[in-house]
Amino acid sequence: MDIQKDHVLHSRDGKFVNGTSQVSDVSRILGGAQAATPAHGLVIHFHGGLVSEPAARGIADNLAPKYADAGAYPLFFVWESGLIETLKNNLTDILADPAFREFVKKVSEWALKKLGGQVGLKGGPGQTINEDQLRKDFDSWFSGASKEPPVTNEGKVAPTPTMKGAAGLNEDDLAEEIEAGLDGDPDFQDAIQKLHNAIAGGTTATKGAGTQAAANVVLVDAQALGEIFPGTTATTKGGLSWLIVAKFVAKIVVKTVGRYAKGRAHGMYCTVVEEVLRAAYLEKAGAMVWNQMKKDTADSFGASDQCCGTAVVRELGKLHASGKTFRKITLVGHSTGAVYICEFLDAAAITAPELTFNIIFLAPAVRHERFAAAQAKHRTRIDGFRMFGMSDSIESDDVLVPILYTRSLLYFVSGVLEGHVAGTAWKDDIDAPIVGMQRYITDKGVYNPGDFPEVEQDRQFLLSVPDSEVWSDSSAGNGLNSLSHKHGDFDNDEATIQSVTWVIGH
Repeated sequence: MDIQKDHVLHSRDGKFVNGTSQVSDVSRILGGAQAATPAHGLVIHFHGGLVSEPAARGIADNLAPKYADAGAYPLFFVWESGLIETLKNNLTDILADPAFREFVKKVSEWALKKLGGQVGLKGGPGQTINEDQLRKDFDSWFSGASKEPPVTNEGKVAPTPTMKGAAGLNEDDLAEEIEAGLDGDPDFQDAIQKLHNAIAGGTTATKGAGTQAAANVVLVDAQALGEIFPGTTATTKGGLSWLIVAKFVAKIVVKTVGRYAKGRAHGMYCTVVEEVLRAAYLEKAGAMVWNQMKKDTADSFGASDQCCGTAVVRELGKLHASGKTFRKITLVGHSTGAVYICEFLDAAAITAPELTFNIIFLAPAVRHERFAAAQAKHRTRIDGFRMFGMSDSIESDDVLVPILYTRSLLYFVSGVLEGHVAGTAWKDDIDAPIVGMQRYITDKGVYNPGDFPEVEQDRQFLLSVPDSEVWSDSSAGNGLNSLSHKHGDFDNDEATIQSVTWVIGH
């Protein structure tokens, strides 16, 4: 078996990569697959989007023999972006930024206050908030000296009247409160003053003597800098208004508190980090990269013959029309590979409408509304469906980046990266429902049918398919086992792979 030659199609930005794959490879590979008359048909595997080419080819090397042993001819879409390490490196850089640390500390302090100490504090509700100790504890956490953050990262918290009342905070009034207390927080003043000096060239602060030192590196997004220091450049050398700084903090506090009021927080620590990243570091946190990567899956089905997905569905249609039909076709998608499968179904419905598919999702990073649209439109083309994911308790313990973000990639995608273009502006989608996260399937109190019809539509679809969900840890029998404890485990965890191959072979 020559895996890289006969079982891999390599694309970038949706199109074949010269020198490694070309249009003629599609008819050659699929023709060979059909001639091999595999007992359980063709399996097409779509890896996750944040995977480098070498890693993606390694996945093919690992899984191709196992898919073949299951009686299927394996084909792998290698469509790398290779940005997971860049993403993690950027987040590590952000963690070291003094401005980021001070924003997290300040937002946490005021979110705790406005939630009335009912949630977020270690040791349970009703405690007095000691501001100095909270800041020291955060410093210990950020330095790696503490094993856990000083605010809790609890899971689901039911909204209380106090939380709902706090959602009505007046941003301007809160900004005045925050500004009045800044004299007691010299570390916050120092970090923000240095950030300002790096932009304006050393203007003195309006509180205290200030510092003429400047931040060595500016990681805060340009748009956020414009909000925090309006009209300030190295040329204009505008002054620093602490009230405007406080208003920027207040905006983040209001959003954090609002998520608790709606029952849509990801724990105090991660929620604050998410809101700070979205307010001040969105570009470097990877939102644009993530959504461009999803666009790559759609680009694969463009009109050009050079589009990898288009070439495959066309060839499958030709084979079927000529009577050369696979016994079955299984589509396996890990993470953003599930988005690829939704695009594949749309394209196949036009080019090869008679074909039907079995679908296996592995920790799918597809949004509920996207999957709801796909499964509703193509329900008659879906012969079978199974989804593997982590139970919410395991998902919550899958640390994406130590210290900075202590939950999984899917939590990060949901809390930070998802959004959409509204007109010409980017609009964040807060706590975007992701299919591969158990909380959206099971938490009907928050993600109720009235407010989240697409989530409910997907729930009903899953209920209609026997054994459609497998949440690790699971040892429920053939095709229903998974011990994946990390987002990246699903294509190398032996229990999950054995379940996948069992589904392919039955």
